[in-house]
Amino acid sequence: MKRQVKEWLRYAKVDLLSAEKLLGEELLTQSVAFHIHQAVEKSLKAILENDGEKIPRIHDLEKLYGMILEKGKEMEIDEDILAQINDVYIDTRYPSDAGLIPEGIPSIKKVKEFYETDRKIYEKVMEIIES
Repeated sequence: MKRQVKEWLRYAKVDLLSAEKLLGEELLTQSVAFHIHQAVEKSLKAILENDGEKIPRIHDLEKLYGMILEKGKEMEIDEDILAQINDVYIDTRYPSDAGLIPEGIPSIKKVKEFYETDRKIYEKVMEIIES
């Protein structure tokens, strides 16, 4: 495995573990959502790096996932959940008048759903890269 791919995956794992440590703290759900977004983004970029693609300087998970699908890689990601994770990214970093997701600041239940999706994405990325 290329060094850069390992680095993307290592950073993704750090964000995944950070989200896991914060999971369950009602006041920290925005931080959990932020780390989950970062872990998904870095996982998806690891696939692109592994395929020799130039890594785009974007944070849009839906666009990154689309790039991976265009390469013929199937990951079976729940695109509705991916869109929700994507939507909370900016709003978890800065106060906003706009809603974060339809139900507002993500609940513990919602970030647990995000976390499970993220964990599955990370595992699938590892499978793809190791095959």
